[in-house]
Amino acid sequence: MAACSKSVEQMLDAPIEELLETPISVASNVSLDPKKQPASVTVITRDQLQLSAARTLNEALMTYVPGYFVVEGHSDTVGAFRGLAADSNAKIMMLINGHNINAERYGGMPDGIINGNNFDWIERIEVVRGSGSVTLGQGALQGVVNIITRTADNLASECGDTKVSLLGGGGLNGAVQGGMEAAFNHEDYDGYLFVQQKNYDGQPLRREGWAAKSPLLGDSAPGVDGVLADVGHHLKRTDNLSVFAHLRYGKLNFDMLHVDQTRDMYFFGRDSDGVGEGLNYFGLDHSFDFAKDINLESKLDAAIDDASQYTVQTGSTAGGNREIRYGVKEVLHLNNLWEGNNLALGSEAHLYELGLNNSSGANFIINNMSQLGGETIGSLNKKNAFVFPANINIYSFFLEDNYQINQWLTLFGGIRFDQHQYWGEHFTPRAGAFITPWQDGVFRISYQEGIRGAVGLAYSGGYIGDGFLSIPNLGKLGSANIPGYGNMSVKPEVLKTFELAFNQRLNKNWQFENVLFYSKSLNVIDVDAVGGDDFGITLPPVGSDVPGYNWYWFYMNKAGSSEQFGLESSVHYVAEPFNITASHSFVDALSYMGQTAGGQAQLPGVAPNVSRLNIIFKPWEKVSFGVNYLFYNSWNSPNGTKAEGAHLLNASVMYSPWKQLELSASVKNILDENSLYPMLNYLPDIKPGAPALESTTFWLNFRLSFGGNL
Repeated sequence: MAACSKSVEQMLDAPIEELLETPISVASNVSLDPKKQPASVTVITRDQLQLSAARTLNEALMTYVPGYFVVEGHSDTVGAFRGLAADSNAKIMMLINGHNINAERYGGMPDGIINGNNFDWIERIEVVRGSGSVTLGQGALQGVVNIITRTADNLASECGDTKVSLLGGGGLNGAVQGGMEAAFNHEDYDGYLFVQQKNYDGQPLRREGWAAKSPLLGDSAPGVDGVLADVGHHLKRTDNLSVFAHLRYGKLNFDMLHVDQTRDMYFFGRDSDGVGEGLNYFGLDHSFDFAKDINLESKLDAAIDDASQYTVQTGSTAGGNREIRYGVKEVLHLNNLWEGNNLALGSEAHLYELGLNNSSGANFIINNMSQLGGETIGSLNKKNAFVFPANINIYSFFLEDNYQINQWLTLFGGIRFDQHQYWGEHFTPRAGAFITPWQDGVFRISYQEGIRGAVGLAYSGGYIGDGFLSIPNLGKLGSANIPGYGNMSVKPEVLKTFELAFNQRLNKNWQFENVLFYSKSLNVIDVDAVGGDDFGITLPPVGSDVPGYNWYWFYMNKAGSSEQFGLESSVHYVAEPFNITASHSFVDALSYMGQTAGGQAQLPGVAPNVSRLNIIFKPWEKVSFGVNYLFYNSWNSPNGTKAEGAHLLNASVMYSPWKQLELSASVKNILDENSLYPMLNYLPDIKPGAPALESTTFWLNFRLSFGGNL
């Protein structure tokens, strides 16, 4: 059986060496030791999640992870690592128990999880701050989020236990939730089930910043002639059903996750301003010991991922599509072939089936509801196809090694080979050393690269009627005779990073962590567009693609490179009744896509300086408080100015009057901060930022348990 998870009581009673030495599985195939990870890693515990007062998982990550920041876009809400924000979260990898669950079509992390409000099925999260491609492959360019799920051991902790918990709660602005979790535990097998519906009606979008100036381009709201704030969007409005199951038999583990979510895209000015996801994921893993130091780790997974879009005004379908993905991974661990050496060899394969019809039969996209015009779904799938059918295969081979030469020096390295049927072959390296000059102090010097090719849509093509130009046809662009545009190709984006880290445990209560980093982005993949009206011409077809509104848009490599450097520093203090972490992260640009620091180069849409204070306080046995404070004094607006920052303060309390009952209360944005939030928009006449901060709000939850050892 796996070890039981720690409660708040156990966590606060444990010495810091136990708290900060939880094995970490996401950053390396050869080391679980948190002091000897080849990358910078933050671990978020379940207790921190429960006491975060975060509305979404994205917000919870920003609350606790130095260097991670949530940024609003006009069509999505994305995470940014170390100043780099990616469209649709396509350059960050999400895992469930080590299985890659990223979409390939046009995004990355599943929206129903990262922007979901339903994460009580999560036990802890391991976050890699920086590239993880050597271990995990393409897509782990800027960072990695590995979700460790709850199992039977976390609910029914002793052999023979069976336990059921009822979950419920509600709060302001239509917040309501209800569900259950159940578990049975046996020495040889066990099972866990979680089911919860969580709805939030949200707060009306304030008429400020982007919402007050961005023109309304849709036609689903007759009589509404104005700006985005006139549509009736609600901030963070989300309906989410999450079902998770885990079964174990011996060393065989099976996971099933179902997520069904709809939410407002509240800063999108067209009719397809609601987004939904129906995700069904299955994962299987097994560990087999050939000998004491020889182990084979196997993983199989599959996912059916339905995307949908609708209009918030009427609920009418505005599009959708399906992607099916399969994955297999084998890792052979060879430890102590010679003393102090740990070696891992592995292979991995992923297959993506794009451009399928979702559960509603849709594979189309429209921006204005007038395009429906009485059309059937079948005709829309032809006239306004979203993603063309295509299969994409990725095959990988990798090697990682740790070699402890003596008590103060350990060398590590790795290399990965990826073969993609469209962008070809790529080698991704990692190298570094751990130096332990004195007891409980560890330096890490490392270099590694991350990689991300263009998303699947860029190769399959799609968006009929909207002017999308696929990469295969981008190579024929010269035939269009557009001034300044010739044949183009798109290379994978590469992020090269050097890190110097130092961790020191001062005594049983104190530890601090520091990392200096320098990174350089090459072949940055972004979206560009060209319009025929700009040149007084009518754009012709290019290959199999046709223009929309006399323009083309396409994925391309931006000219120049981006260089950034920064510092992430954390201090941990654990002693009854406190568990406190204070951290600060700083990032700045040396250059950004051809701009130099002398030319005021900056990373758009992010806050360069962010301070965090996270406190868990347990004054009595049955009561725990959580206080989380985040401050950024300014952020870089895309028009080149410094915009106003914010003080964000949240608090939660958990109270267990008896063992069967747990009550909790959370208050979000206690200071009622209402400054305009960081946003990636490039309209210079609009005041920077968006009204994305909820005003002060609260909710109450309960957990009522039956059975087991109560």
